[in-house]
Amino acid sequence: MVFRNNLSLDTFIIAIWISALDICLIAPSLTVIAADLELPMRFVIWVIALHLAVFVLALPLMESSAAKAGKREWMFLSLFLFASGSFVAASANSWLPLIAGRVIQAVGAGGVVPVLAVEIRRITKIGKRWWRYAAYMALAAIMIVVPIISSTITWAFGWRGLFWLSMMAAVIVFLWGLRFFQGGTVRTPPYHNEGLIFFAGALLSAMMAVSQLDPTRGWPALIDPAFLPFAIVALGLLIPMMMVERQSDRPLFHPTWFLDLRLLNLFFIVALAGCTWVAIVLVPGRMAAVAEQLPGGGGIFLSVVAASAWLSIPLARWASDHWGYPGVLTFGFLATAAAYFTLALVQDVTALTLVLMVLGFGLGFTLTAPVHQLLFQIVPFKQMRNGLMVLAMFRAAGGALGLIAIGLFFYESAVFSDWVTTTEGLPELWERDYHVGMLTAAGVAVIGFVLSLLLPFSRKKEGDLDTD
Repeated sequence: MVFRNNLSLDTFIIAIWISALDICLIAPSLTVIAADLELPMRFVIWVIALHLAVFVLALPLMESSAAKAGKREWMFLSLFLFASGSFVAASANSWLPLIAGRVIQAVGAGGVVPVLAVEIRRITKIGKRWWRYAAYMALAAIMIVVPIISSTITWAFGWRGLFWLSMMAAVIVFLWGLRFFQGGTVRTPPYHNEGLIFFAGALLSAMMAVSQLDPTRGWPALIDPAFLPFAIVALGLLIPMMMVERQSDRPLFHPTWFLDLRLLNLFFIVALAGCTWVAIVLVPGRMAAVAEQLPGGGGIFLSVVAASAWLSIPLARWASDHWGYPGVLTFGFLATAAAYFTLALVQDVTALTLVLMVLGFGLGFTLTAPVHQLLFQIVPFKQMRNGLMVLAMFRAAGGALGLIAIGLFFYESAVFSDWVTTTEGLPELWERDYHVGMLTAAGVAVIGFVLSLLLPFSRKKEGDLDTD
């Protein structure tokens, strides 16, 4: 998530921003949703995990479709889908319609991204220099304020108010678009959708497989009939995906990429970074319990993480000039691991608030590391756009699978409906599960730290494109 020197924005930056914004809006209310709908926490985790997976999978499909349709018409269609999904989620009284609404939301958001990126880039380029800084500051302010708004709305109107707010946001963007969105089409070559469909099937099957694991059974859970078929399908779909991509004239996943150990290591590191990034969904619930706040009240602590992450961007760019992208990644993973370990073991609110700032810097560094430099060294320029999209997909896949895996730690936790009206803190099982989840996120960050040390060192060269 790195800005160019003129602070212009592209599709990938907007996509990361929208994903993070969705997490900041929904994460503080997860425990409230679980209590209100009487759902296990490992089910509620899907509200964010599935949205993230569908969003990143829909993005290339929607971007290809937007290239064939008028920008304004496509934008309004996508906003309609997003608003419809928000309505379905807000009206849900059970898990299935809530998830369905989130899927529709994600598809609509995927259509908004390419058009919104083009229009924001156009406005910032034709405007004065202060326009670009204003756009940067506006995005930062929204990201920081949204978690606080989320907690406030959850307290005042319940978690459904968050989705009504999403509908209002879609209407505001629609009215804004009537004035500012120009006609024409989005000029972007289409992606190879066949390979993308196989990748989507493999990812969703892997998510289902992980969610069916029973951690109380130990290793025998891996041969459980509820897990094994989904795992076989997930691995099996990778074979036809590579066969289809090998025969394509413009493959999304170039088969030669997976024969290069440097790129394989990079894809895995990006997936680990995605896992540590989305693990912040545990922060609001954990901090609300430590601070003895009502459920849904951890938004202020998530705002601290968001503010620190944005403040880390200039420092990360400086570090990339001096340390290269491996140095930025290693520092980010190290700070993230230390922060998650401390969050799991310390109970003091003041100390943990400082730790959240460290966490924000760590996440900011791992997300802004200019990993595209390795792509430039290995991948031909004409394949660069696909390479950036594949990196985004691996980051989202790691985040989605990581969230589902973290949800397994809540396997034995009972559904609780009474806690929503108390400030007595988390039930004992829930508190234990939050600890284990954060320790797991810390362990993932440690693995990312070690693998980052194996990346080939390369400092940023003058003229390199700052896009990831």
